Amino acid sequence: MLVRRKLYVVVAVAVVLLLMLASQSIQRRHILPLSIAQLQSKSTASSRDTVVEPTVAPAVLSHPRLPPSTISPEADVEEEEEEEEDNEEENKEDRVVSFQNPKSCGCSDSCISDLQGSVWFSDRYISSQQPILHAKNNKFDPDALAWWLSLQRSGNGQTLEKVMAKMFQVISPPPVDPTPVNKRCRKCAVVGNSGNLRGSGHGNLINSHSFIIRMNKAVTRGFEKDVGNRTTHHFLYPESAVDVEHGVNLVLLPFKLMDLEWLTSALSTGHIKMTYMRVKDRVGADRDKVLVVNPVFFKYVHDHWTEHHGRYPSTGMLAIIFALHTCDQVSVFGYGADKLGNWHHYWEENRFAGAFRKTGVHSADFETEVIHRLDKEGKIKLYL
Repeated sequence: MLVRRKLYVVVAVAVVLLLMLASQSIQRRHILPLSIAQLQSKSTASSRDTVVEPTVAPAVLSHPRLPPSTISPEADVEEEEEEEEDNEEENKEDRVVSFQNPKSCGCSDSCISDLQGSVWFSDRYISSQQPILHAKNNKFDPDALAWWLSLQRSGNGQTLEKVMAKMFQVISPPPVDPTPVNKRCRKCAVVGNSGNLRGSGHGNLINSHSFIIRMNKAVTRGFEKDVGNRTTHHFLYPESAVDVEHGVNLVLLPFKLMDLEWLTSALSTGHIKMTYMRVKDRVGADRDKVLVVNPVFFKYVHDHWTEHHGRYPSTGMLAIIFALHTCDQVSVFGYGADKLGNWHHYWEENRFAGAFRKTGVHSADFETEVIHRLDKEGKIKLYL
């Protein structure tokens, strides 16, 4: 009996041991793969943490993309929006750069038509303004044209269209193209008639410019050392007319409708001998080198540059603004009073003549302020 009980105990212990061994075997088969997976996961994480990031500026790096299975629709939309915003910022920067660094002409340092850098100038300068009268497509502003027609009434009953049609039968269409070209640098000298040119010694400097603008009764013979002897464009109107040399552009400043009629007559029949005073009935000039300043251009200068000081701008002021619209760089000589404060022409012996300032039609003082401001803003180079 005792032996049987001991046998039962041994069998029970053996069964318990077998069950324990079976249980441990089952746990090993399930736990071991999980542990390997955990180790692999830790190894991968450790590997990512120890990657050396490239030494590139963060702004240059693109945003890393996650696998498609891990991207929610909302995240995808947000990322696309961020990329669009980044592209818009880049495009905006490109637009700013292109505005800040336009190269509208071939000059190495500056171009008049580059408007950045001077708010004062850009507020006044209208690049689309047409300085030269064309046979067609002039796009006259009615108010500006009405103002111009009221300056010096001719009273002959002619219309602008008829007068222009006759004029362009005598002169050729203008060959001048004022549009800036990035491979061309047009350097112009505008030479006034002020007495301050006497003794200046600017002759060679003036002659060095590609284009040289003179006006009215400008005299060069005998004054070459101070004023030079080259001329490419000569500004005049009937009452100040002189013969211009072969190859020089005659540039008419028409202050009234009759001035256009006079030009046609002076280059053909010579029948107009009087305006409000005796004028040259004929003028020497090449018909294919005649330019006429657009009447609307007068109003533009009056509104934007002389700001209604004086009844209308002077010849000298119109010549400078004309140059700003047809040249890439402008140097100005012979404007203002002489060193003693007198207003006279450099070829005059009467230093107290001062006809320009005595007319009352133009504002000499305000125009002088504008010219000095143009120099200060770097749009002209003023030689006094």
